[in-house]
Amino acid sequence: MSLRNLWRRKLRTSLTILGVVIGTGAIILMLSLGFAMNVNLENSLKRWGDISIINVWPNYENVRSFNEPPSISEDDVAKLQSIPNVELVIPELSLNITSVIGKYKSNVRIIGISYEAMKILGYDLDRGRYFSDDENNVIIAGGRVASNFYKIGSSQDIRWQRGWDENEEAPFEILDQRMKISFDYNYGERNAPTPAVKTRPINVSVIGVLDQNKYETNYQFYMPVEAVKKLILKQREYENKLAKANGDKNAKSRISKEFTYDHVQVKVSDVKKVDAVLEQIQNMGFEAYSMTQGLKEVKRMFNGIQMVLGGIGAVSLFVAALGITNTMIMSIYERTKEIGIMKVIGALITDIKKMFLIEAGMIGFIGGIIGILISLLISFLLNRFGSGGILGNMFGTPEEGVKTYVSVIPLWLLGVSVIFSSLVGMLAGYFPARRAMKLSALSAIKTE
Repeated sequence: MSLRNLWRRKLRTSLTILGVVIGTGAIILMLSLGFAMNVNLENSLKRWGDISIINVWPNYENVRSFNEPPSISEDDVAKLQSIPNVELVIPELSLNITSVIGKYKSNVRIIGISYEAMKILGYDLDRGRYFSDDENNVIIAGGRVASNFYKIGSSQDIRWQRGWDENEEAPFEILDQRMKISFDYNYGERNAPTPAVKTRPINVSVIGVLDQNKYETNYQFYMPVEAVKKLILKQREYENKLAKANGDKNAKSRISKEFTYDHVQVKVSDVKKVDAVLEQIQNMGFEAYSMTQGLKEVKRMFNGIQMVLGGIGAVSLFVAALGITNTMIMSIYERTKEIGIMKVIGALITDIKKMFLIEAGMIGFIGGIIGILISLLISFLLNRFGSGGILGNMFGTPEEGVKTYVSVIPLWLLGVSVIFSSLVGMLAGYFPARRAMKLSALSAIKTE
């Protein structure tokens, strides 16, 4: 009966539904702009690192002396690993060393890492292969590390002379190169002075190159942890001999074989648990930072923008609710006699109320469904044709390898929109329904 009543007044019903369509579509699209901002932000941050990673450093406020800087010990690493929801603790062993490939040279940073850690951290290969943890003299290059090399014979690194250019082409293909590394900073120079301590270069093979989509890995080399430990011990021996050769009376007589860390990465199993784990690490006396902290601040700002946009759309739906109310009140005036007859023949008052509520709810439901379909179409068109233009720049600066969205509509928003528009319709029809329920049967029958 409700459907028949709506169909009898097609034009009025269609115009009322159109108001709901505009209101629902406006809310969805306005909110989708805010969701797009959040998605673009998260995608950009993923290029800088995993948001489930916590970076941990020693507390430098506890510096006792310059000879004994604070560090993270193996015992500290074990304590971090025991924290609930911590998937893996990755201590960072690294050294800076001179590297020569053919006619090119650079001072590079080599980080010791396990194969498991590389996979967990999302260090994906662009070409080549990964190493196994027991391999020696093999190395994986960052995606753009080759561009740091300069031709031997230059007075200085020519990169510093002409300025940093992130898009600069590498002077050679680094994959499968035989690289010589040395603790002597002057190694490879043509007219280098005779070193106080001679050291033989170490040959390593570049077996893989990482994908360039992660900025944090682009300008570094990676080797198995045990291989880096051996290099660090050799470097300590070389620096100690060099100190003795230069007359340093404080040179150590015995080289320490213990390893401590200046930086540790903690991988949390669930992004939602990052804040809790971060707080526990800080309570242990370490300095810690996660990108979720910065993300939270920016998201708070975006949520404010989203509320404003949603409020603008809500005004349209409020106007549509007034239209539904008006339609239902007019329907009562037109159907007063019909309501009176229904009461006389024994129709329950609650049934009459339900009939009007169902009609109002159907207007909201149908308008909500159509509004969703139209908003999905507009969202598709915005992402298809607007993400690379002015609109795309407004909602996130496009980056290479990162998709920029103008509009993002999550599935839950569609479901909530249908329910919300139906409820708005029923609420808008509530007072007209009560009015119809209270009409006197006799006076209603007399109405022409």
